[in-house]
Amino acid sequence: FGIPMLLAAILPLSALVATELVPAAVASDAAAGAAVFELKCAACHGGGSNLISPGRDLKAKSLEANGYATEEALATLVAVGKGQMPSYGPKSPPFARLTEEQISDVSAYVLSQAAAGWPSGR
Repeated sequence: FGIPMLLAAILPLSALVATELVPAAVASDAAAGAAVFELKCAACHGGGSNLISPGRDLKAKSLEANGYATEEALATLVAVGKGQMPSYGPKSPPFARLTEEQISDVSAYVLSQAAAGWPSGR
């Protein structure tokens, strides 16, 4: 077979593997979530803070301590709300309601910002 034949066989497979990587999908979800965050969340949670309840901010350590360090847990919190945080899921008023996709996107955005230490400051 030789090296040229081996490369000819491997290179198409490497392109296939590269298109299957998750980070590109996560990045686009997080990017879409940034717009949702600015519209619905930033007034109370700008820069990962919490103006209402400072001990329950959106920093990685707090999300972990409060049980919201996964996209699923955070999405549930966004959908149903808790305490003074309103819900944005299907039971919320139409003007406040977010789609499942928007909830997933904003959850991905929050987790990506928390993991990076909220570098955007938003």
